[in-house]
Amino acid sequence: MPDNPRPANEHERLKRLHDYGVLDTLAEESFDRITRLAAQLLEAPISLISFIAEDRQWFKSRVGVDLSETPREHSFCAHAICQDGVMVIEDMRLDERFRENPFVTDSPHLRFYAGVPLRSPDGHNVGTLCAIDTKPRSLDGPKRALLADLAAIVLDQLEMCKLADRAQRAEDRLTDAMESLPDGFVLYGADDRLLICNRRYREIYADSADLMTPGTAFADIIRIGVERGQYPDAVGNEEKWLRQRIFEHLNPGEPIEQQLPGDRWLRIQEGRTREGGLVGFRFDITELKRQRRELTRLAWTDSLTGALNRHRFMELAETEVGRASRSGKNLAMLLIDADHFKQINDRFGHAAGDCVLQELVRRWQRVLRAEDVLGRIGGEEFCVLLPEVSVSNAMAIAERLRRVAADLPVAIEGQLLNVSVSIGLTGFLGKQDSLSVMLARSDKGLYTAKDGGRNRLSLQAA
Repeated sequence: MPDNPRPANEHERLKRLHDYGVLDTLAEESFDRITRLAAQLLEAPISLISFIAEDRQWFKSRVGVDLSETPREHSFCAHAICQDGVMVIEDMRLDERFRENPFVTDSPHLRFYAGVPLRSPDGHNVGTLCAIDTKPRSLDGPKRALLADLAAIVLDQLEMCKLADRAQRAEDRLTDAMESLPDGFVLYGADDRLLICNRRYREIYADSADLMTPGTAFADIIRIGVERGQYPDAVGNEEKWLRQRIFEHLNPGEPIEQQLPGDRWLRIQEGRTREGGLVGFRFDITELKRQRRELTRLAWTDSLTGALNRHRFMELAETEVGRASRSGKNLAMLLIDADHFKQINDRFGHAAGDCVLQELVRRWQRVLRAEDVLGRIGGEEFCVLLPEVSVSNAMAIAERLRRVAADLPVAIEGQLLNVSVSIGLTGFLGKQDSLSVMLARSDKGLYTAKDGGRNRLSLQAA
């Protein structure tokens, strides 16, 4: 047999060896235990776990030698991997394959060798577990079986390391994939405790990111987020908001939208895994939300003045009248018309008239509350609803609206135009009242104000 034998499946064998990824790795106690045990049980001064690479023999674990590798051509194990079962050489000086080996002829003057191939599940001998002595000796059947059992344990450990490495690589790939997502990703276990989340998820929920460690319960994370003001919708309604959010989390279905500080918005999509866990995504829809709001504003507002258009005003007015009817609370209506507006258009042009209307709305919006409803319902005619305002208080508000229109001229192209408005006012009279009836009363009040000389308000009580 040549000094450097090669198994018939050498190419596939080397590929399997490299698949294990064991060459040139650090020492591991799990392998060192086996070589120590082999040396003790076989009463041998040397024990090795060796792997036969293309041109060298490398020791993963060793007892009794300082070398970490030797040339393959000098390796006894290179012969052992070419056969099945335990290879025993009782006296290397009597074996023509090894009598001239430098480890036999020179220090350490080896004599005895017993090695078992480390055979992969698909039949490739990648290395050996061996015991070596400096004295000739024999090895009985039970100890041969013992060495074979220890070699099987080495192979099992290799397979476990390979599986662990595959699992680690799979986890690394998952982590890389998660971190490359532009959106937030989170995974909870069946016990509803955090398993993993990506950096983007922690950035989104920065106020509670310090809690996002594996094992933390969703309920704890969300509760601390509420306490730290991370959810504007929860302010003043914390416990109810928490119950609703936890229910949505435990019963995922259709996507939900969630507001964050700074007028940021998320779309939350969650679903259950086969193991009962929960996977969730967080998509930033802030820009989409703003675009929708802008489209809604354009659809609901008068393009010239920014007040509500007639259609939207009537929708909201119906709602407010219905609310007043159910609650019995006050509601007042003002119908406002710009005085002599046709003359402004005829004398100064329609552009000037447009500027007058725009300026009137700007002034009125500074007087009105956020809950008041201002709409342009005709060319120069506006209507204002004042929820939960008595008639006496509504008259005071109407007077302020009249004054801010009349007290300061409107500047247009270097000219100052004096503008005034007439206002008809009415209050909600009870469940028998309706929007159309209130509009009709306000309209009567408006005409009374105009007939009375304009630049004034008139209450239409019934």
